[in-house]
Amino acid sequence: MNRDIMIAAGLLKEVERFEDGLCATCGNEPGVFKDDLSRREYNISGMCQPCQDMLFDFEVEEGSNE
Repeated sequence: MNRDIMIAAGLLKEVERFEDGLCATCGNEPGVFKDDLSRREYNISGMCQPCQDMLFDFEVEEGSNE
């Protein structure tokens, strides 16, 4: 998480949560991540697995070129 950019964007509360070891979005413990990519995303955005799942909850249809 880039502290300076987040604070400049008005997200001080979220930065403080992350620095306290909590999810920047919901304020809960980050818990268990389902894979390495999700764990890395936590270090970027500060979001726990459930918050990541809510944000990135989309499925690309099989055979789609998206």
